[in-house]
Amino acid sequence: MKISGILEIKDLLEHTGDGFFVVSDAKGRFEYLNPASNSLMGMDMQKYKNLDNMLKKNLINRSTALEAIRKKSTVSGEVKSLTGKRVTATSLPVYDFKGNLDMVICTIRDFSAYFNDKKNNCFFRQFGNIDFQEAYKVVHINGENYTYELVINSKIMEGIIDLTINLGRVDSTVLIYGETGVGKELIASLIHDRSPRSKTGHFIKINCASMPTTLIETELFGYEPGSFTGALQKGKRGYFELADKGTLFLDEIAELPLEVQPKLLNVLQDKQIYRVGGTEAKATDVRIIAATNRDLKKMVEEGKFREDLYFRLNVVPVEVPPLRERKTEIPIFISYFMNKFQEKYGLKNKEISPDVIKNLIWYSWPGNIRELANLVERLLIMSKDKVIKVSDLPASYLHFPDSRNRFTVHQIAPLKEMVKEFEAAVISKAMEKGKNQKEAAEMLGISFSSLSRKLRE
Repeated sequence: MKISGILEIKDLLEHTGDGFFVVSDAKGRFEYLNPASNSLMGMDMQKYKNLDNMLKKNLINRSTALEAIRKKSTVSGEVKSLTGKRVTATSLPVYDFKGNLDMVICTIRDFSAYFNDKKNNCFFRQFGNIDFQEAYKVVHINGENYTYELVINSKIMEGIIDLTINLGRVDSTVLIYGETGVGKELIASLIHDRSPRSKTGHFIKINCASMPTTLIETELFGYEPGSFTGALQKGKRGYFELADKGTLFLDEIAELPLEVQPKLLNVLQDKQIYRVGGTEAKATDVRIIAATNRDLKKMVEEGKFREDLYFRLNVVPVEVPPLRERKTEIPIFISYFMNKFQEKYGLKNKEISPDVIKNLIWYSWPGNIRELANLVERLLIMSKDKVIKVSDLPASYLHFPDSRNRFTVHQIAPLKEMVKEFEAAVISKAMEKGKNQKEAAEMLGISFSSLSRKLRE
């Protein structure tokens, strides 16, 4: 157990008002607790030896430290003790270079302190009894040249994050599906960050749609000196060489030209590259993660994408759902971005009207989370009042501006029957306008499975 660095500042920790403790092994054995930890929990935690014992005796309702060990990531949330104490706890697992658990560092703070924290207060004021600390989890992704945050607030997204963390332990090729703005790059970054490759190589991102067709081959594979007019005298390394022993993220893979696809396929099969103008093969140790917002299988059927390359890339598919299919997360994202941008720009504490949130929940969000973040930033900067109102919203985000005149009721029947008939009529209309069930589901802002169930009913 490497806690000497922590013990060196023991005197400082003994006098802080926040709780701080260190545990080791899968049961959360206590290695160090400061006095504030016992005070905040209302009991002598040390005498129970480990967190697992405390859970079995129902002394605490959960342990973020044990959850962090299980998920191999930072976990934050509210913890309640049998004594009636409530704290917000954050636990960070630390691993050695072999991937073995070294320790878990835990900090705890009196839960009531968050009600007085102006930075987090927006969510409490607007949504009352919803617990802000359990409203969302934030996964921090810290790479050599990047820092990202993933906000999680649904079972489906928790499942996706658990999957991506598990994918970090293997070296399989991954293909991420999802619309623009859902966070495909963040998922790819998380896979790399949780993999051994984060210690041996770089995370290199390429947007296949942004590179000119005439240059994409040289950018990917590099070129030898004098291989074409204008080439550098020393030649140039390509992205595959730069990503050696790391991860190469091929975003917008569907835009990769057909003539380049066989060469990418060869690299995936043979684990070696040929520079443009070169005759000598160079071994490459690169993990490929690709992403697309298009239907690659359909493109294969249309002859726009190679079938063999598709199967090589589609080893482990990960599908990130659009924001309109997880609308319950919208208030959480609004709160998160409100806090983030207010801190970034040093703005005074602003609030957002519940009516604004109602409008935004009904919006279809074609740009997904990226669009929502941009809108919140715009509202904070442009609105002059302390409270952001519906009148501050751009017209395109207003839902049902003429709702009282949109529908005509010809006769009265039991409300339950009328709602059922209305839903059936709307679904029927969407099926008429859409080319298939998937497109109809997108028009209605529901998942494909939800539409299928309603059609069966």
